[in-house]
Amino acid sequence: MEEKFLVRIIKNELVNFKNVNYGEIRYTNYSSVEKNAMLRKNDIIGIYGQNGSGKTALVEALDILKSILSGEEVPYEPYEGLIDLVAGTRLITTFYIEYMNRKYKACYDVMLKVDRNEKKIKLASEKLMYWDRGATWKGMRDLEFSNPYYNQNSILEDVSVEFQTEHKKEFENVTVLEKGMQNLAVFCAQRNFSIFFNDLFLNKISESNEEKCEEKKLATVIKGLSSFGKLYFQVVKINQLADINRSTILPVNIHSENENFVMQGCLPLVMNGRGKIPESLYIQLKSAIEAINIALKAIVPNLHIELRNINEEPDEQGNKNIVVEVYSIRNGKEFLTRYESEGIKRIISLLNYLIALYNYPQICLVVDELDSGIFEYLLGEILGVLNDEAKGQLIFTSHNLRAFEKLDIKNIICTTINPENRYIRLVGKEKNHNPRDFYLRTITVGGQKEELYDEADLQSIGYAFRKACHPERKVKIKFSDQFKKKLQNGGE
Repeated sequence: MEEKFLVRIIKNELVNFKNVNYGEIRYTNYSSVEKNAMLRKNDIIGIYGQNGSGKTALVEALDILKSILSGEEVPYEPYEGLIDLVAGTRLITTFYIEYMNRKYKACYDVMLKVDRNEKKIKLASEKLMYWDRGATWKGMRDLEFSNPYYNQNSILEDVSVEFQTEHKKEFENVTVLEKGMQNLAVFCAQRNFSIFFNDLFLNKISESNEEKCEEKKLATVIKGLSSFGKLYFQVVKINQLADINRSTILPVNIHSENENFVMQGCLPLVMNGRGKIPESLYIQLKSAIEAINIALKAIVPNLHIELRNINEEPDEQGNKNIVVEVYSIRNGKEFLTRYESEGIKRIISLLNYLIALYNYPQICLVVDELDSGIFEYLLGEILGVLNDEAKGQLIFTSHNLRAFEKLDIKNIICTTINPENRYIRLVGKEKNHNPRDFYLRTITVGGQKEELYDEADLQSIGYAFRKACHPERKVKIKFSDQFKKKLQNGGE
């Protein structure tokens, strides 16, 4: 296998996305990359905050980013209601890239627009900026593109199709930016692909003369980000919990690599009795379960799972399918894994990818509600081990505050009630402060540059409960001055 790219997300910005008017998160390596072009070993971030304050919005933005970098269309149904219909949504991501002893920084800025007639989320404009590292970050280059062919009438008109840049002289000899751009733009508009991250553009870069300095830099940045999106970047959304709770399938998030290939994805492990799966999928699941069992015994003593081949049946095309059942075996007793608790299933679902996160610095794992169904103490122990020894990057949301006692306060991002500044780090914690107590006290007392919780809402709960039970009655309740002010400003 060729030498790998090492790509790390160091900053996210969300603009007009879901309930976030603006939010910025700088990850733990941001300062060290900016100053010294170096990664620290530790790169774990937990996102905490009240319900509906922007935690899942970050996960969804990263999932959209993964689709774009992977050369795929942004799915319409999950996200069309999250994009601002008037102003559009901007997602801005800053990366650190290492390849062949060279270091780069890149910033990808995409504007998303919703077309409800065609039921598509369109990449209205894209901008890629990148720097290479000498003694400092230098040689900033920028390429910006707005696809004119989202308006299909433009296909029949003489429309100028070119990248906008402040560095035209530097890009003069980059042939990939000159030849065939019109056809590429039509292709991307029809498929709703990124102009940078699609197979046609990537192949064209690969064929180009990379000895040309600027072309070589551009190719390294784009191929590095594409490789990251396809092979090393995994986003586990909350909808996987629904599959687990229904006991129909167990989504197993896997990452496997050897000298010849890298495999990443989410494989469905049949849970509802017997299931039929293709032979190739059976082989992959068998290998993933072997790795899972090694770690599972350390987390849940005496437990391992087994994928059993019950029968083999050909399909209509003659391909071999395997009829399987999945069993849990503990202390000599066995039963179908579908009867395990949601917490055990959640651990099994994530474990193979956590193993990859622990061992490979290229991995970036994003998990929404990491704590769901997992025993608090066990969650803390897993986070503690990953915090001390994991080589990759973990971004997670959670409600369980055990992480505050296992991670440094700089590894925690708190959401706020201000949609114009959704994400902050806590300041003012002393060495003798218990992190969990410090966070809870901050919620009630304040002391940060933004409020973390709308305390007036707490007082409205009792009022709402009484009113809901007897809507025809006038309910008398004593409110704080803060809540009275909220009512005067239009609260109900």
